[in-house]
Amino acid sequence: MPTLEGHLDDLNSLLPTPLSPEEMNQALDRVKGEWKHYDPATRRFKIELNDTNRPDLWSVEGIARQLRGGTPLPGRPYSFLEKASTREAGKAPEMTVDPALSRVRPFLGGFRATGGTLGEEGLAGLIGTQERLSELFGRKRADLAIGVYPLKGKKEIVFPLSFRLADPDATRFVPLGEESPRTLREVLATHPKGIAYGPLVSSHPAWPVISDANGEILSLPPVINSQTSGAVVPGDRDLFVEATGNDPQRILLVLNILAANLADRGFLVEPLLSRGAGGDILAPSSPGIAVFVPAGLPARVAGAADDPRDFIEVLLGFGYPAISRKGTAPEGIGRSSAGGYEVLQPFYRDDLLGAVDVVEDYLVARGFDSFAPVMPRAFTAGSAAPRIKVENRIRTACLGMGFTELLSNILTGEPAVTTRLGRGGEALVRIDNPASLQYAVVRPTLLSGLLAAEARSARHPYPHRVFEVGEAMELASSRSGERRLKDLHLAAALISHPGAGISELQGVLEALLARFDLRLALEPEDHPPYIPGRCGVLKNSRGEGVATVGEIHPATLDLWGIRMPAAAFELDVAALLGEGDVLGAGH
Repeated sequence: MPTLEGHLDDLNSLLPTPLSPEEMNQALDRVKGEWKHYDPATRRFKIELNDTNRPDLWSVEGIARQLRGGTPLPGRPYSFLEKASTREAGKAPEMTVDPALSRVRPFLGGFRATGGTLGEEGLAGLIGTQERLSELFGRKRADLAIGVYPLKGKKEIVFPLSFRLADPDATRFVPLGEESPRTLREVLATHPKGIAYGPLVSSHPAWPVISDANGEILSLPPVINSQTSGAVVPGDRDLFVEATGNDPQRILLVLNILAANLADRGFLVEPLLSRGAGGDILAPSSPGIAVFVPAGLPARVAGAADDPRDFIEVLLGFGYPAISRKGTAPEGIGRSSAGGYEVLQPFYRDDLLGAVDVVEDYLVARGFDSFAPVMPRAFTAGSAAPRIKVENRIRTACLGMGFTELLSNILTGEPAVTTRLGRGGEALVRIDNPASLQYAVVRPTLLSGLLAAEARSARHPYPHRVFEVGEAMELASSRSGERRLKDLHLAAALISHPGAGISELQGVLEALLARFDLRLALEPEDHPPYIPGRCGVLKNSRGEGVATVGEIHPATLDLWGIRMPAAAFELDVAALLGEGDVLGAGH
């Protein structure tokens, strides 16, 4: 969870009325935050936020803005939104993006902020916000990185700017924190930031740089700024803020957040246009995204009578810029004709996935203690689902036969469940925008987790006997031919020792199935990652495969770095459930 540090006086300077530490602690409920530490002597604090989908709150300015209800401070309007909406059509862009960057880092956005002053607290907050957004929201700068520059530093920045590719051996600049120029390749090899973030660009033959109209290099995104053009110090009154990355919507969001933060600090923000082959980015600007909330949904979620005026007034006081009543649902939205509310999302947010998110904000803003508690009218006793009962019986049986249970991640890397198992990836469920390639797909099998554990267990005495019971997922085709998600509930076991073979593990599997009064014959069938001819499938009376069992192929063992023979089986718990009353018998 994001944790912010700051000074209470600085936070109070961004509020219409200063709050005491006790009052502030109560008010933090509106941002789903809480004090982690407060020092009365220094008045410094740490706030932990319990919501990771609101990057606009990852700053002192963002917390203050939400506590103000999303409204700007007196005399500090968000006038840049109007400037963006009335920008003259056809006006030349202030920044251009080289089309050759499409395979490296294709988007750039930015704005100018002038006339304000950053003190020590303001500068520390800006740098902290920049790092949090780049590291957390930008996935350690892989998707998004932010740069902040003084417009009139050692060398004044002259527009228009160019975001282009440069020769890493022939291009030189002075990296931040150093005094002498270095080539781009030298920066990646010696500078701490180059070592940390260099792999994001080093695989390409040419690397991205931002330069001004005089050819002065401002930065090597997403690695490091220039010392001559990118070192911001307390007292700087005119700034240039940019963001580079792979997603224009994310770039626009973080620039909107930073523009609002600087406007709250007294800066006058000027939107800038960036033009490239991937499209234009005018930032900051309002995306104008609206969410339709069906009439009656707030009452159903809150369990209280619906008051349209209260719903609208509370949300307006929580920062929503506009809410209008609609007699009917917008065309194609799939709601009833009873109508509802069209709610405009604040320009510094993008976390509203649907109407329930808006209602949640309504509940938070109104305060959960404002609703009268209702005691349950019925008593129900919970019990384990049938599948859970079967899984627990499998666990008990495996533990009784001397196996050790494992618990692996449901998300894994694609090679672990494809090439390393000798299987294809046609049925894989892939994660959009994964945080890491190590967690890019949902596992379709438990065997990869068992093999990974065995690969790390070579120093432990043999024999090794491990098992796991858990969920997996794959893509399947419905009768209509549509691709859909299929939940899998599996149990798998692996043995490894010098004499490990199919006969031993087949006996274990048959003993396990006997606990469910099942007697299934093993039919020969090749199935990776097993050795052809040394594996098979157990099928039920309907011809459905209940389990696979076999000896792991030596080539697969080599890929995992396993030097001892191994055998494994994988059991479909759902297929066992399909046996009906058989599973209901007590054993």
